[in-house]
Amino acid sequence: MPDDKEIARRSLDFQARARDYPLVTIPVYQRWSERKLNDGESPALIANLDARSMCMLPEDVPNVRESELEELLEDLKRTIGE
Repeated sequence: MPDDKEIARRSLDFQARARDYPLVTIPVYQRWSERKLNDGESPALIANLDARSMCMLPEDVPNVRESELEELLEDLKRTIGE
């Protein structure tokens, strides 16, 4: 378990290096969104996600998993009451 100094170091590193990455630039997103559209997901919902970004460290971009994208989609659906 990280101590307070390690947590502070990670937080400062994140603040210094993290950037917003549009979802459409994340490698796994394109395949996932195309599959969702082919499976009948609403084009409007996918377009909404297309316009969003995630704040993360550069080394985390290739590690985004489909489960995270599923969670974003479910959160969007809950938000709009679908």
